[in-house]
Amino acid sequence: MRIDHVILAAANLDSAAARLEAEHGLKVAGGGRHEGLGTHNRIVPLGGGYLELLAIADPEEAESSPLGHALATRIAEAGEGIMGWAVAVDDVEPAARRLETEVSTITREGLSARLTGVAEAMAEPFLPFFISRDHGSEDPGSPGHAGGIDWIELSGDAGRLDDWLGGAELPIRMLDGPPAVRAVGIGGRMLL
Repeated sequence: MRIDHVILAAANLDSAAARLEAEHGLKVAGGGRHEGLGTHNRIVPLGGGYLELLAIADPEEAESSPLGHALATRIAEAGEGIMGWAVAVDDVEPAARRLETEVSTITREGLSARLTGVAEAMAEPFLPFFISRDHGSEDPGSPGHAGGIDWIELSGDAGRLDDWLGGAELPIRMLDGPPAVRAVGIGGRMLL
């Protein structure tokens, strides 16, 4: 298990991509529309994980998916910023059985992955969802030259997070406070 990616809520993909490049020197590459979720993305490959800029493509369709609904709510209530994270696993089925969570498939322009824990992670953003890419789907985090994801800073219930992760050790910094993703370390830099 490893930190796969961190989701940045964006009102507009082009503006968010331009800001990341101007403020942090991070280059956006690729992305596309998620089938049936009402969302679209851009990817910032880090060479060991990635940032996902995520925006609403179709507001009506987004309301019917946990991810799309959470994104729309986040942007309306708090604006742009870090809203969630995912961990990569070889197979999501064991995590789904252990946590009693639904398994879903996400597809984007020929790429696909299986996910579990999405609804729970969107409700409690310090929890990650689990992702396993289908055979033949590329890892969007490679290649990249920003130094990868060094750590993620969270606030929330540390015991609940440990149980959710099944005791897996990840580079996590825990703070007191309401459930949230606070910051991410990328190649020796902090992104809030």
